[in-house]
Amino acid sequence: MKILDDRTMRTLEIALDVASARHQVIAGNVANVNTPGFKAADVDFVSSLEQAMAGRGDPTGHRGLTSRATRAGHFAISGPATAGQSPIVRTMDEGVSMKVDGNSVDIDLEMAKMAENETMYNTFAQLVSNKFSILKYVISEGRR
Repeated sequence: MKILDDRTMRTLEIALDVASARHQVIAGNVANVNTPGFKAADVDFVSSLEQAMAGRGDPTGHRGLTSRATRAGHFAISGPATAGQSPIVRTMDEGVSMKVDGNSVDIDLEMAKMAENETMYNTFAQLVSNKFSILKYVISEGRR
């Protein structure tokens, strides 16, 4: 058994990936706050995490999110946390626009989502750090 390949580390790795994907979607919303007709989107964190943990749609059995090279010179990313399904992105188009130009981005709401997502990401990162601290303590046999 690999030391870092346990269920906790895989779960935290996937949670960090989903939080990162959500951050990118929210940042895209903020960037398009003045784009006429733009509809805000969000990543369904819980559904995306459940989907990634279940490894649905991945014949290799890897769990996590997909990655893709957007240019020929990009490196392929593979591994348990990046192979599998994409996060569930939901477009918020209930027919209600925040502005006359059809844009549905509410900057205050997006900034609140960004703060919430940042808190979740930092929490997951701290949990990974704690896991490494425990492993370091065990490896050094309790000595500092």
